[in-house]
Amino acid sequence: MAQNVFLFAVFLKNKGIELQNSCIHTPQQNGVVEQTHWHILNVARSLMFQSNVPLEFWGKCVLTVVYLINRILTLLLSNKSPFEVLYNCPPPPSFAYLRVFGCECYTTNVHLKQKFDPRAFICVFMGVSTWPKGV
Repeated sequence: MAQNVFLFAVFLKNKGIELQNSCIHTPQQNGVVEQTHWHILNVARSLMFQSNVPLEFWGKCVLTVVYLINRILTLLLSNKSPFEVLYNCPPPPSFAYLRVFGCECYTTNVHLKQKFDPRAFICVFMGVSTWPKGV
């Protein structure tokens, strides 16, 4: 265990990251991170209430919130999105592809056995896929 911590500290140092520890149960020691954490959880909580999805899908909800936050322009980054700054490419010009979290949606049935089999299945939208299209 101690060797893993040491290796992690060496890794961070090689990447130019300064490791700072904080005491447990003292969120005031890491204010920016704590504010961001609470913001993500508040937005996720509102999505959960709005969509009436079961609590077991809270992880999908948080992933959707982070996806959205990373694509919203911010004054702190000179009206750029975190995604744009990190990957050095502009965000999509339109957010028309986004859907309401927890809404009814349909997925294509690609394994038709007969001519009159259903061509789509009814589903619930649980966020944007992290996989490329077609995978």
